[in-house]
Amino acid sequence: MLRLQVLKSRTRNFSQRRLKSSSSFIRNTFIDYFKDNHGHKHIKSSSVVPLCDPTVPFVNAGMNQFKGVFLGVVDAPCSRAVNSQKCIRVGGKHNDLDLVGMDGHHHTFFEMLGNWSFGDYYKKEACQMAWNLLLGPYKLKPENLLVTYFEGDAIIGLQEDRECRDIWKEIGVQSSHIKAHGARDNFWEMGLTGPCGPCTEIHYINPDGSLTEIWNIVFIQCNREADGSVTALRRQHVDTGMGLERMTALLQGVPSNYDTDLFRPLINVIEKNSKGVSPYSASYKSDAAVDRAYRRLADHARMIGACLADGVFPSSSLNLKQIMRKSFKISSEVFQNPNLLSLLYNELMITLGDTYPELVSREKEAKLIIDHENDSYIKLRENLAKKWRDLVKMYPEVEELNDVDLAGFALGYKEFKESMSKVNSSIIPGELVFKLYDTHGFQEDIIERIAKLNNLEIDKKGFWKLLSNHKSRHKTAFKEQTTKKGIMFDKAIEKLNENGIKKTDDQPKYDFTELGDEILFKPLKSKLVALLNEDGEWLDFSEPCEDKPYYIVSESSNFFCEEGGQIADDGLIHFNGNVNFKVDSVFKIRDIIFHKGNFVLNKVSDSYVKLGNSVVLEINREKRLNVMINHTGVHLLNAAIRKVLPNSVICQTGSSVTDKYFTLNLSVYGEKLSQKVVLEAQDLIKESIESNAMVQTKVIDSTQLSSEPGVLTVPGETYPEVGIRLVTIAPPLVSKELCCGTHARRAAALRALCVVRVRGARGHAPALSALAGHAALQARELFCRAQKLAEVIELADPERVKDEASSIKKELSELCGEGGAPYGEYADCLQLLANLQKKATNKNDLALQAIAQSEVQEACQNAIREGRRFTVHFLRCSYLMQSEAVRDTLGAGDRRLPALLLGCAGGVVVATARVPQEMVTPMFTAEKWLSCLLPIFKATILPPTSDRSLLTHAEMSATKVSLINCEQLVQDSMRVAIKYAQSHVKEFDVDKENSTQNRQQN
Repeated sequence: MLRLQVLKSRTRNFSQRRLKSSSSFIRNTFIDYFKDNHGHKHIKSSSVVPLCDPTVPFVNAGMNQFKGVFLGVVDAPCSRAVNSQKCIRVGGKHNDLDLVGMDGHHHTFFEMLGNWSFGDYYKKEACQMAWNLLLGPYKLKPENLLVTYFEGDAIIGLQEDRECRDIWKEIGVQSSHIKAHGARDNFWEMGLTGPCGPCTEIHYINPDGSLTEIWNIVFIQCNREADGSVTALRRQHVDTGMGLERMTALLQGVPSNYDTDLFRPLINVIEKNSKGVSPYSASYKSDAAVDRAYRRLADHARMIGACLADGVFPSSSLNLKQIMRKSFKISSEVFQNPNLLSLLYNELMITLGDTYPELVSREKEAKLIIDHENDSYIKLRENLAKKWRDLVKMYPEVEELNDVDLAGFALGYKEFKESMSKVNSSIIPGELVFKLYDTHGFQEDIIERIAKLNNLEIDKKGFWKLLSNHKSRHKTAFKEQTTKKGIMFDKAIEKLNENGIKKTDDQPKYDFTELGDEILFKPLKSKLVALLNEDGEWLDFSEPCEDKPYYIVSESSNFFCEEGGQIADDGLIHFNGNVNFKVDSVFKIRDIIFHKGNFVLNKVSDSYVKLGNSVVLEINREKRLNVMINHTGVHLLNAAIRKVLPNSVICQTGSSVTDKYFTLNLSVYGEKLSQKVVLEAQDLIKESIESNAMVQTKVIDSTQLSSEPGVLTVPGETYPEVGIRLVTIAPPLVSKELCCGTHARRAAALRALCVVRVRGARGHAPALSALAGHAALQARELFCRAQKLAEVIELADPERVKDEASSIKKELSELCGEGGAPYGEYADCLQLLANLQKKATNKNDLALQAIAQSEVQEACQNAIREGRRFTVHFLRCSYLMQSEAVRDTLGAGDRRLPALLLGCAGGVVVATARVPQEMVTPMFTAEKWLSCLLPIFKATILPPTSDRSLLTHAEMSATKVSLINCEQLVQDSMRVAIKYAQSHVKEFDVDKENSTQNRQQN
């Protein structure tokens, strides 16, 4: 496909009639022409992230949202369509990132104007419509246009498209303006696989004779298979594409896309808000680094804005995160204004907001994310500095990559060098490329730069195949498919396909009936179609063996395999009264469900199992029921958190649903999670449970999604073209999510829900763990036990209280699991139990505490009597006490002079520093004094409380130490504390101060 730079000399020819050719006019004219004149339906641009296509990271062409239609998987929304589609090219086969800013026409984000025929009109009508638009509303001259068509390709197995050639002649195009080209220019493919076909292109002839491609009309009649072959589609379609940016440059008579009204306003914003940088001069010379930076930042701002407006999150899109970092780097280092991206978003709303209103409606969310990512980038740069210096010492060549901002770059580059030193090849293996991409987060352009720097080539085909497999492969299947087993599974699937079995019918997994309050799962009758041994070898028949695993495939299955974060079912497959199969795990490979487990023989039998046997599949009812309840709990919690945090931007990054508990992983920008937020979210869920809100599941196709507003999806998750399950929970807490999991039919089935742990609550990526159903009720029962214990503590025996509190804590720990800090009611309960145990300290402990308090008091008074300005003391009897009791004791003593007190209880060191207010100086505060001990114990300062300031009272976090080393650590810390105080405490006469206070009181 030809594309040469539009020349400046063209400007004079068009200056008189380009006054009204704004980008909006060009876009609207295109849409109105096909809608009003040729009966096309205007289809709204889809999101820049493909919902149902794992083969591309972003929508990279106008036809992406219609791929399922071209493949015959879903019905077309209409017979003719027209739209302006937002497109992004920063990964995969179509990757323009390296060229952005280098010339005037490559972009990461662009708009593709297109018209489609879904089995309606074909070549003649498509060519005629395009020609009439160019010569009519756009007023181009036929002598300035040249068309190309497909000359055929022996490798593909397609002949010359003479039909297309003759159509152009009939339209009136001169033979000298019709050229034939090969597959490279005139055979269009969206990716490594998928719909494709010959195309015809319309080019503008520049005054110097060079060509600018302005329109591509694709005749989609083929499909590129995974093995590289090309097969015919059932129906023929037309897909046309005309780049708005390129056409705008042509009709506005400007030398490049960056001189159009789509980019110039953005460049003006950069000029006005930069420091010490010359204005944009539109130079494309090799030394025009600043002009390249203008173009690159303007381009990236459009791509970033489009992504954020469509709900793409940097946390789930490596490409977006890296381009944002590139933009922050340009903004800060070239234009000396780190806030340029937010200012450019304002301009983007003006230039594109009317066409894509989501840019305006999501402004607040977009700017929250921009600000957060900018702060993260600044911290990243600070942390990378030392790692980068060390890497350059080892591999000096990486100095040429000093613009790369990746947290894992140093580690990844080291692994790359070490791996390639063991490979006698000038090609980076696809496996290594994939690891750099998937494990270390290297973008494809960075990997290509690394390859060039080291004079190596890249196995791109191998990498793209691994990437495609990774996106479509099931987790459990991935674990099962070792190199040997993977081949065996593939052979088994091929054999099944040959036998007419293309997929396992697993729709029965959603079937159940309600009988009053009871939920019943009816066993499923099916037929055994594949039996594999533990090595994945195909067996036509076998004597069942109890001590070896097997893999079973049946025609249909009611077992849920691990998908959408939900764990797989387990259960039994019954062959007969004597032979059963205990299913331990279930997974899917290429639409075939494999049941893994062991045979269970009720008595010694000489029977065989063989293909064609009738079997009955019975799932574990209790496990499935708990899983259903917990999965509905995930949806309710997701909706509740969003409702409680209306001013935050929240993205679900994943979830995990088991029969014991569930977790919800989020990205949160803006106000973060807190105890208050979690408890308010639980209250909303409680309302939904009490109102017995309906949970409805509807099956839709991808083309129906546009008519379902407010549907939540997981960014980066790929959904099927057909059979998408939309799960909706009715008010009071509305939830609408695409989900393949199993759910309860009413919220009341949950009975209760409580969040018990949160990992990273105050951070950007919290993970909430929660209980629902019977487990939640168990937790609530334990919370209640703790409350009842608090009510009778004054009457109860101290030892009984301590035993009961310990028992409750143990049961809660087993129920609530590990991972993250206790939260919600669980955290409140643990605090209550700690207080109860503290109050229940037996008499011996009280006696010890009294002795300890006297020891501290005496140490302080001795210091005053001896005229010392401070005291540093270690509490000897603390070894016999509890750490909390020691901390309380250290808070006692004479407060007339500075005191730093330490204690060690059961191998846990605690320390407190106190400084009278009148003795506080900038260099001598309780916090600074105590801080000199922190490196010795590797501890931290506890946060201040509402009733004390770190200036006058500081406490060190309780730190576990070895009793063998404790004495030495304490001595070292006391020496450091004494030395610090001697250097910084100011002279202060305690007796004189006391006398002054007494006179004031009298």
